[in-house]
Amino acid sequence: MPNFQQMEQYGVQRIHHIYDKDTGLKMIIVIHDRTLGPALGGIRFYDYLSEEDALEDAMRLARGMTFKNAIIHKLSGGRLSYGGGKSVIMGNPNKDKTKALLLAAAEAINELDGEYIGGEDMGTYDSDMEVMLERTKHVAGIQETHSKGGKRGGGDPSPITAIGVFEGIRSCLTYVYGTDWMKQRKFAIQGLGKVGFSLLEYLAVRSMPSNIIVTDKDTARIAKAKSEYPEINVLDPDHSDEIFDQQCDVFAPCAIGGIINDGTIKRLKCKIVAGAANNQLREPRHGEMLKELGILYAPDYVINAGGAINVSVELQPGGYDHDRADAFTRRIGPLLTQIFRAATAKNTTPEKVAGEMAEMVLKSRRDLNNVD
Repeated sequence: MPNFQQMEQYGVQRIHHIYDKDTGLKMIIVIHDRTLGPALGGIRFYDYLSEEDALEDAMRLARGMTFKNAIIHKLSGGRLSYGGGKSVIMGNPNKDKTKALLLAAAEAINELDGEYIGGEDMGTYDSDMEVMLERTKHVAGIQETHSKGGKRGGGDPSPITAIGVFEGIRSCLTYVYGTDWMKQRKFAIQGLGKVGFSLLEYLAVRSMPSNIIVTDKDTARIAKAKSEYPEINVLDPDHSDEIFDQQCDVFAPCAIGGIINDGTIKRLKCKIVAGAANNQLREPRHGEMLKELGILYAPDYVINAGGAINVSVELQPGGYDHDRADAFTRRIGPLLTQIFRAATAKNTTPEKVAGEMAEMVLKSRRDLNNVD
């Protein structure tokens, strides 16, 4: 169980533990900050080694969602306004996920009466959100063919997330090399899940498949990638850790968080770290280390904000509008350029500049609320 010191460390407001003996549901819902509105964040279904690991991940992810949604508020000119939260379900989604378990999770979310809005994440899909709709209206990312309250769903947000990451990579390349031309650049993608595979598809078109290295611990994903793109370079799942050692221009983490750490950071042979994974830096000091190594880092909660943008647009009174979600997402690249320039001017890290931006958004809203 968390103590107040842990909650203070991550700035968490509330933590809810849910256990359902009939379905085996073990779920943690973390509400980090509701300054901008209801806490919005995905429902992660992951086979954690321990409850402590699950709790830490949930708190870190919820904090990241607060900053991400603050950035989205800025990107959208205040049109999209949500707080930060996250939930995790302990278990193997391929073995433990059942309809009854999802309905139990939906009931737990429903009991919070709109304080938290869930969506798909690692291990969950838009089809799961469809199931959960039977017990709660406080989920988003429903299938495009579904009509909730007369409004069309936004569907799987992963392709939109990948667009944002792709646009962010273009900005990174331009900042480092003076051009976003990709044909001569080499890319290493860690993780071929929903977003990672979509990113591979975008890069394969603009770059050369023979210049792309991929890895994933799931053999089926590797086989699919190799089948669709025979020219790509594939690391065997048993040697997936070697992705850190690959000579490349861009390293794109698209799997779990905390992968930029003391054990991996000095192995990197790239000029840019830009990917879809949440919480890529294990600790803030690792952003400083990347800077010292001359590696440009695209803050994860900025470059991967496309999925949350997609879900936020779906939640608007007018319902989902793909063109609007796409337009907001394509603003990620220019914002990253602004962040990089400010970081260089201040001789600091992009992560710190992005954090200051998010904090300014939150402070402005808090000041406005105090005046009201």
